[in-house]
This record gives sequence, structure tokens and C-alpha cells, in this order.
Amino acid sequence: MEELRSTDILDKEIQNDARKQVQGILDNAQKQSEKILSEIDSRLEKARGEKTEFYGAKEAKFKKDIESSLPLEKERFLVSYIGSSIDDAISEYLKNCAEERRLELSLKALDKSSDFFAGRKFSAKVYGFDVKKAVSAVEKKLGGKLLSAEACSDSNISEGVVLEADDKSVKCRLTIEELIGALKDKHYRELSDALFAGRLG
Repeated sequence: MEELRSTDILDKEIQNDARKQVQGILDNAQKQSEKILSEIDSRLEKARGEKTEFYGAKEAKFKKDIESSLPLEKERFLVSYIGSSIDDAISEYLKNCAEERRLELSLKALDKSSDFFAGRKFSAKVYGFDVKKAVSAVEKKLGGKLLSAEACSDSNISEGVVLEADDKSVKCRLTIEELIGALKDKHYRELSDALFAGRLG
């Protein structure tokens, strides 16, 4: 009988010890879990803060870059707009001019360069204009006969005359495109003011 009681007591002690050990393991596991969860929350919060700071800095830089580039983009747009408006206005003017007037404008450079052309013989390539009219106008300005003249075409030349010396030492482009380029180079501001009445300056 005593042995049975001793066995019961021993069993209970073993069970109690086992329960305590299990409870300790569970408590320890709970603490570890809470610690891990706490660390995870802390790490997530830290990562969230770092990401917020990183993307905040990126956004601030992007805004700064945009704001600093706006005046430059505005200036580029304005220059482009004025340039294309001047081109359109000149093209519209020339379209309404008679062929003789456009030819006269194309050959304008010859008026200031008579000494340069003196003593040389030239051949002419005529673009867009009537060849006879172009030859007559050129010879009148040069004060002498051309060696030859031929009608030509080129996608880069709408109208004009290209003169070339017989010894190939001189080539002179007297074209509408050259005229427009020279006008814009020398009188861009005046053209802009005339076109926009100074409103864009």
C-alpha cells in the first residue's frame, strides 16, 4: 500500500515537474515570439522611415530639377516660337511677291560685291526661277555675259541662283534660303519686334 502511495506521489511530482518545464518552455517561447515581433515592428518602422526619407529626398530633388528647368524650357520654347513665327511671316511675304521681286531679292548680295566678281567668268545654276529671266538679271548686275546657265533642282533650295567661277575658285549661293538666313542673323530683333510689337521681349 505504501509503495502505491509513493508511486502516486512520484507520478504527481513528475507530472508537476513536467508541467512546470512545459510551462517554462511555453513562457520562454511566448517571450521570444513577443521579442521577435517587437523587433520586426521596430525594423519595419525603421525601414518605413528610411524609405520615406529616401523617396522624400528623391521627390524633393525631382521638384527642384523641374522648377529649375522650367525657365530654361520656357526660354527655349519662346526662341523656337519666335523663330518659326518669323519664318512663317517671311514665307508668307515671299509667297505674295511676284517672281521678279523674289529674283531681285535673291540677287541682292551682288549689289555689294561687284568688285569681288569683276574679272571673273561664271556659270549659273538656276533653281525655281525662269532661266532666261535669271540670266538676264545676273548679267545685268555682273556687267558681263555668263559662260553658261542651266535649270537645276535641289530639295534644299526653293528658288535662287548658284554662280561658280570657271576656275572653280569661287562659288556664290544667291538663294531665298540664304536671304532668309541673312535676314534672321542681322535683323532678328527688329523682325521679332515688328512681328510681336515688342510684347515678347
